[in-house]
Amino acid sequence: MFHPLAKLIDLHDGYRHLHTVDGKIYLLLQDEGQVYLIENRCPHMDAPLNNADIHKGIIRCKAHGIAFDLTSGKAQGPLASSLECLESLVLVYDGYRVGVEI
Repeated sequence: MFHPLAKLIDLHDGYRHLHTVDGKIYLLLQDEGQVYLIENRCPHMDAPLNNADIHKGIIRCKAHGIAFDLTSGKAQGPLASSLECLESLVLVYDGYRVGVEI
C-alpha cells in the first residue's frame, strides 16, 4: 500500500520533514536534487538527525560530528567500520507525490 509523504512541488534543496512509518520516525530530506528517507536516528548514540548538517550528500550528526553518506548510509572517518549504516527506506514516486510502500 502506497503511503504518501510529500508533494513533489514542495520538495527543494534544504527540505526536511519528519514522518512516522511503521512506528519509526524517519526524516524525508532533499540535498543537491536528491531525495532521501532515513531513520531520524544516528547509529552511533541514537541522537536525532533532523537538525544535522547536510552538505553534498553527507549528513553530519550534531551530537558527536560523525558523518554518513546519504546514498550508501555508511559512516565516514575513524569509527566507520564499527558503526551501523543509516537505516533508509526506498522512496516510491506516484504521480505528483513521493512516498513509501508499506
